[in-house]
Amino acid sequence: MSDAVPAALLTSSPCVLVVGTGSVGRRHISNLLGLGVRVLAYSYRAAEGLTPGQAQAPAPLPAEVERVSDWSLALPRVQAVVVANRTDQHLAVATAAAKAGRALFIEKPLGIGMEGVADLQRLVAAQGLVVEAGFMLRTHPNLSWMRQALAQGCIGEVFHARAAVGQWLPDWRPGTDHRQGYGAFRATGGGVIFDLVHELDLVQWLLSPAVDVVALCRQVPALDIETEAVAQIGLRLSDAALAQVHLDYVRPGYGRHFEVVGRTGVLSWDYVQGTVTLERASGERQEVHRLPADFQRNDMFVRHMAHFLERVQGSGALPISPLDEAVSVLRVALAAHRHYLRHRCPRWIPRGSGQEHSTAAGQTPDRLEHRAGLGLFAHSAGGGVHRQPADCRGGPAPRRAGALHAAGSAGHFRRGQVGRLAACTAGL
Repeated sequence: MSDAVPAALLTSSPCVLVVGTGSVGRRHISNLLGLGVRVLAYSYRAAEGLTPGQAQAPAPLPAEVERVSDWSLALPRVQAVVVANRTDQHLAVATAAAKAGRALFIEKPLGIGMEGVADLQRLVAAQGLVVEAGFMLRTHPNLSWMRQALAQGCIGEVFHARAAVGQWLPDWRPGTDHRQGYGAFRATGGGVIFDLVHELDLVQWLLSPAVDVVALCRQVPALDIETEAVAQIGLRLSDAALAQVHLDYVRPGYGRHFEVVGRTGVLSWDYVQGTVTLERASGERQEVHRLPADFQRNDMFVRHMAHFLERVQGSGALPISPLDEAVSVLRVALAAHRHYLRHRCPRWIPRGSGQEHSTAAGQTPDRLEHRAGLGLFAHSAGGGVHRQPADCRGGPAPRRAGALHAAGSAGHFRRGQVGRLAACTAGL
């Protein structure tokens, strides 16, 4: 990696607890050791033997790592906690660590539901805790450049964006059985919407918060998993731009792209090529940013973790990925799940075909149009998110003094359509 270890991390050695020693937990452990940090680790495996889904035993943890038998009893010994366990277990560990006053690095997504999220936010705010969510793509050099260029209006008014990522699931983690991994099960936070949630974050980080969500998903029998393997998610953003997010477990080779269409040009990012290109109306296309030759994927994880540790040591730096924005991403993911599950239709059946009985109950075969709302979001200057709730019956809620409103998003829901997320998703 081209970046040097921050001087602050060379002059002191904080102690960090990593909860969870799966693939991302081990990556964090290795990076923390490289940054000169003392590491304690808790593994959910009773021993380093085979577990369901593993074809071979995992490599032992580095000798410098102290294994602990109870992560909660280790909290008084550390300054920070890295939450790298299963998605459905994130909030329980994060909340306990916050109650103990520990800084938090929480892997994405924040959880699989909203239960406990508000409590965590209150604990963090009351104690002024340092928190980072694990959206490390925000440190990608191409995307950092792209965000600045968009903020400077390099392509004028943005009309729409497309983000896509995919890879054949069995190729993700060699030596494991994808049918037994967390991605295969709904209860553990599997499926592409949670597993590939980076794109839902990037759309909002690069452009603006989402205010409306629609989603179509499908399972793939060949994968033999219970979760969605392909998702097409549509977003309306607070600045009126539209975005399409494609997520899949089926692409034969890994691919990741992001395209933003504006009034005067198109910006396109290709993760595999490490480039950003700009296309003008004339058809002229030029490469405007390229990754450094020595860039490696792990550089993003190291940069993010180093930034977190500097904040823990009192640098006063702003978060790369604030808790409130991680909450917003979770709301969008839940809205996508909710929209699909409530309004899914197995296939399009033309009216008059004689097969109308196969259509989901209550849906007209040639009018399968449904929408789910998120409530009105607007980022404050401090990076927080304000929410205007709405009436579950379909209309917008009355405006309240001091509330922030997303331009152009109120008043367009008709009765009979899905109500807004803020008022209708208790228990998700």
